[in-house]
Amino acid sequence: MSTAMDDLQNRWKDAKKNLSTNPRPAQEIISLAKAKKKSTLYHQYGNIGILTLVLIMILIFFYYLFPFQETLSRTGVAMMAGGLLLRILIEIFTVIKSLRIDLGETALKTTDDSLAYYKLRKTVNGPVTLTVVCIYSAGFYMLTPEFSKHFELCTMVAMEISYLVIAGVLIWQIRKGVLGEMKNLSDIVALKNELTSDQ
Repeated sequence: MSTAMDDLQNRWKDAKKNLSTNPRPAQEIISLAKAKKKSTLYHQYGNIGILTLVLIMILIFFYYLFPFQETLSRTGVAMMAGGLLLRILIEIFTVIKSLRIDLGETALKTTDDSLAYYKLRKTVNGPVTLTVVCIYSAGFYMLTPEFSKHFELCTMVAMEISYLVIAGVLIWQIRKGVLGEMKNLSDIVALKNELTSDQ
């Protein structure tokens, strides 16, 4: 009985040795991390592009097609444009931070850099994005008094409802993208931790 137990323990030790001597190659882990980082960066570039396009369209619309006269409305436009510009600048800042993470550095340094970046993106995608959406929405609703001078009540109601629907769809899309980005970032951290444990 003890020889069977000894044999089992020896096999377990041999299997453990084989696992520890044949870990996933560091280069493979770094390649996977680079692929995840690239995917996250593409998502951020897409955000910057879409937000810039929306900002340009808003500025053109409110400057050339429907220039507001009242201070409340102008403040609303400034809040909408300012919120978008702030979000664009934050995205650019986080892209720059991401580009500074060298995945070829020592595993420990890269893990620390990735964790810091992960925490930053979590903050940007959580409270910062929520604040920007609230500022933008408040700005939009500040336009309502002046819009109501030019449109009938049913048009105003349709506009307000359509804003809520569009905002809901956009929030759902943003959430979907953010969850994908957070998954990529947590995968990078897991890969880095695996690389660190192999050293």
